[in-house]
Amino acid sequence: MASAVLAGGAVARAQPTAAPLQLEYRAAAGCPTEADFRERVVARLRRPLGAADAATAYVVTVEKRDRRFTGRLGVRAADGAASDRDVSGDTCDDVVAALAVVTALAIGAHAADAPTTAAVPVASASASAAAAPPAPVGGELPRPPAPAPPPPPVPATDAAARLTLGAQLLYGAMLGPRAFGARLFAEPPVGATDRDIGPLRFHADLEVSSDIPAAGGSASFRLAAVAADACPFGAAYGALRLAPCARVEGGLLSASRRGGAPVRSAARGWLAIAVPVRARLLLWGPLVLDAEAGIRMPLLRGGLLVEGAEAVAPPPIEGVSAIGLGWAIP
Repeated sequence: MASAVLAGGAVARAQPTAAPLQLEYRAAAGCPTEADFRERVVARLRRPLGAADAATAYVVTVEKRDRRFTGRLGVRAADGAASDRDVSGDTCDDVVAALAVVTALAIGAHAADAPTTAAVPVASASASAAAAPPAPVGGELPRPPAPAPPPPPVPATDAAARLTLGAQLLYGAMLGPRAFGARLFAEPPVGATDRDIGPLRFHADLEVSSDIPAAGGSASFRLAAVAADACPFGAAYGALRLAPCARVEGGLLSASRRGGAPVRSAARGWLAIAVPVRARLLLWGPLVLDAEAGIRMPLLRGGLLVEGAEAVAPPPIEGVSAIGLGWAIP
């Protein structure tokens, strides 16, 4: 004969649970076990056992008398109320089955009288054992697997890192007369955003002035210079970029006279500063339209003397402009 007082859950056929049920089970040898009895109770109950079911104690006894078996269910409520139910049968299995039905009915009746509480299914011993972590080996807990290292960051593409090359046509004034020319420029990939006007630009210019009358003939001027622009800030208006710049340029200024006398020429150094406003319009892909307009102030203003002609000195301020195309190279 086996006996136990359990505070656990019954084991359902579909999902075994340890029921919070106070049960004392005593049966003759050869009868179903206590676990079988609890399983039959839960199967008849058709719901998981809840905490409210633990408030009542159930005492089940099965005895053999002569050739028959008798069983009794004792119900002991928490408020002290007690009741007994007796069954009998030819086999112990029949008696245990009948007691399981009576016990399930008693549990249901007491649950209906008790305050409603949510049923809390509890994993059975077998399920708990299956879900439990493996036992420590050698007194040490198994270490969880090391997390996979994060993927390396994808390097961000710096759209600003573009070398812009281009060419422009020049128009302005040089020593008074109008001048035309050409320019090649390069913007290094330093500190600019994608296809914006870079903070630095280097260019080489070649300008030729129109002719002016000089001693029975004409004179013209030619300027070959290199320059550097600094454009520390700018603004964007849709596809248009604007930036004020400061420029320093230096080179060689030459003059030549043509007319009744043989051609004569003279040359001297050139140094000037300029303040242009640059504009860039984004056209298609890496192609941009690049233009500028501003003023130039020669620093070496000594007259340039062409033999047989009067000395010509540059004015204090000259107008300059340019327009052309650029290509941004990643």
